[in-house]
Amino acid sequence: MCLPQFRPARDPLVSEFRLDRSPPALPGMVGPIRRLLRDVLHAMGLDPDSACLIVSELVTNALVHGEGRPSVVLELHCGKLHITVSDASGNPLQRQAPDDSRASGRGLDIVEALSEEWGVELIGSYGKAVWAVAAVSGK
Repeated sequence: MCLPQFRPARDPLVSEFRLDRSPPALPGMVGPIRRLLRDVLHAMGLDPDSACLIVSELVTNALVHGEGRPSVVLELHCGKLHITVSDASGNPLQRQAPDDSRASGRGLDIVEALSEEWGVELIGSYGKAVWAVAAVSGK
């Protein structure tokens, strides 16, 4: 995957970017999307950890519980990373009750804990978009 050329800005709050991706609906696509975001944020001198975990969880949910090819939009504005992952399923998100014995099912809890805010929007008859906003700061 070719990466755009980014140079670290003197002030990360004035740095901006937008990346749109529509990966195939395959479980192996979570890693490349996460690595792309990590590499871009790292090249800009920003800490990628929380943002990469959020994007991993949202893309995984779209691949496991959604329908069709997901759409991933990553936008950085004023030190805030806006992450939107949409899919063709209009089914509402279903958060599972807390249960320490489960091996999975904590993705939305992780998104909620790491993001400043998050939510879900229905896209008419086209599906839904799950979004989160994460603060990113310099390393």
